[in-house]
Amino acid sequence: MGQAGRCVGSMVALCGLLLAVACGDASVDAYCEANGKGNQDTLDLLTHVLEQKRNQTGIYLARARCYYFLVSYAQALQDASEVIRRLPNKADAYLIRAKAGKMLGQIPQALDDYSTSIRLRPSAESHYGRGLTYVREYQGKDREALDDFTAAIRFDPKHVGAYKARAEIYSRHEQFQKALQDSEIVLKLDPATPNAYCNVGFAHYAVGHDAEGRKLLNTCYQKDPDPQTRGYYETEVRKVLAERQPRRNFGGGYQPDVRERTPYDREMERQQNVYESLRNSGFNDRAEACRTDGSKC
Repeated sequence: MGQAGRCVGSMVALCGLLLAVACGDASVDAYCEANGKGNQDTLDLLTHVLEQKRNQTGIYLARARCYYFLVSYAQALQDASEVIRRLPNKADAYLIRAKAGKMLGQIPQALDDYSTSIRLRPSAESHYGRGLTYVREYQGKDREALDDFTAAIRFDPKHVGAYKARAEIYSRHEQFQKALQDSEIVLKLDPATPNAYCNVGFAHYAVGHDAEGRKLLNTCYQKDPDPQTRGYYETEVRKVLAERQPRRNFGGGYQPDVRERTPYDREMERQQNVYESLRNSGFNDRAEACRTDGSKC
């Protein structure tokens, strides 16, 4: 589309927004979306409308969404707070403020906003966000996080992130069969991601299915030939195999193996290493995405 076409499109969109405002249309809170190519244009249009009519609370909510998707978290938080001031029971506003606040490091307030959003109108997104907050930002909250991921799956049975996060918690507590089941669902839902094959392969090793685990790991390596990927998972497999071996105690006899680090702990360490590498390389957006969602590491 040429410059003239874009101008015409923008004018049509602006007229539509103005008409929606004039008619009191509440659907204007759904214009921007994740990775939307027109998010910046939509933000400009919403700002223009607000300059004309600042009493339109729905426009503030729509703009908060745009700011969030455009990584302008402080502005998103400000607009969401304005909506909450006007409409204290608006669940979507609390959800946006929770997500923006978390990205800004305002963890306790973000957790409270997630909880308020869930109380007002529970959703897969709100439960998933609160679950990730428990896992990433707090110690000893695995039970609460597990409940949230399970609730997210109940609202959205195809929520890949919730299955993956729940599998990590199951692995942490050595419930490897449940971790394997969730990892297999992730692979079914997202077969295009090489990491899914690696995770399922490793889960098979954890429950003693070495042959199946090797098959899936080899598939992963074919899809992702990065030597670092192979090196990481092969190291983890060697650790699993080593943990099966009995250890000698000081008296010369054998004693049961005592796990000091679980697969979950090692996965968390891997994600932290990826996050730090991205941040140190200047890929701040990718680093933040990794920090808030381990499936993007």
